[in-house]
Amino acid sequence: MKRLTAILAIPMIALCVMMSGCVVLESSSISSGATGGQKVSASASDWGVLALTAPYGVTSAANSQLASQCQSGKVGNIQTELSMRNWVLVQVYSVTAEGVCE
Repeated sequence: MKRLTAILAIPMIALCVMMSGCVVLESSSISSGATGGQKVSASASDWGVLALTAPYGVTSAANSQLASQCQSGKVGNIQTELSMRNWVLVQVYSVTAEGVCE
C-alpha cells in the first residue's frame, strides 16, 4: 500500500510543479495629452524557450491592433502591460495595451 501511494504521489508532485508558473508583470505608459477620444485596447502573446529566446513582434502587433481601431490611425495616452509566465522550460509573454484615439 505504501508503494502504491508513493507511485501515485510522484506524478502528482511533478504535475503541481509543472502547472505552477511564476508570473512577472511590467508596465509602462506614454502620455501625449489626448483625453477626449474613444478608448481602445488590444493584446498579443507569444512564447520563448529557457528565457534565451524572446518573442519577436508582440509589442508591434498590439500597437498595430490599437491603431487599426482608430479612424485617424493615431493613438495617445498608451499604457502597456507585459506579463511573463514562466513554466519549466517555456515562458509565455502577453502584452496588453490601452489608449485613446486622437
